[in-house]
Amino acid sequence: MPFKPVAAHIYELGLGLVNVWLIEDETELTLIDTGYAGQEQTIVAALAQMGRKPSDIRHILLTHCHSDHVGGLAVLKQISQAQVWMHPADAEVVRGDRAGRPIHTSPGLLNAILFRLFIHSSSGPLPHSAIEHEVQDGAVLPMGGGIRVLHTPGHTLGHSAFLLPQQGGGGVMILGDACSNVLDLGYSIVYEDIQTGRASLSKLAKTECQAVCFSHGKALKHGAVRSFQQKWA
Repeated sequence: MPFKPVAAHIYELGLGLVNVWLIEDETELTLIDTGYAGQEQTIVAALAQMGRKPSDIRHILLTHCHSDHVGGLAVLKQISQAQVWMHPADAEVVRGDRAGRPIHTSPGLLNAILFRLFIHSSSGPLPHSAIEHEVQDGAVLPMGGGIRVLHTPGHTLGHSAFLLPQQGGGGVMILGDACSNVLDLGYSIVYEDIQTGRASLSKLAKTECQAVCFSHGKALKHGAVRSFQQKWA
């Protein structure tokens, strides 16, 4: 399965239940999230379809510390030698300095079912990895034309979204698990603190953008972004 374009120089790859993204600069690539452990070769194969190789990945940005987002990190970091960027509250989990924090199922029968099907059974120890760079809210990172970090706690304490600039204004927001768009716009299946997560979504709804990308579900583009803004305002 190939990387599919979201906007200029921004691509999305669906890895079954979770999406990852690739940002293309002139001489290097940036990967956002790494999928589950065992999905690394799917990412490598998708890179090859673009005529690129793992060593072209110079940076890996991580939205948060759950296994469907950082499971492939250790392997991809080893084969690419990329530098990794993450909020410190979740970086300590990925490094192995502390255990993961308790999570709680979002309201609704469907979320309870999905939790049992996809999360409860997949919980387990993460492959630990070094994180070279800790990022804070509002930081502008030196790749992708200046990627802005949006600290969005709730799903996890260190959850971060990323705003990628585009010519003409209104960038592309990579939301991670701040919310989902699987059957419809709604909460993610679990949160460490759903009220904090709701406040983060309100913050995101005020951010000007031309596309919103979710770790779980289809991206919203152009006029459809309004439905995201109206729901979480």
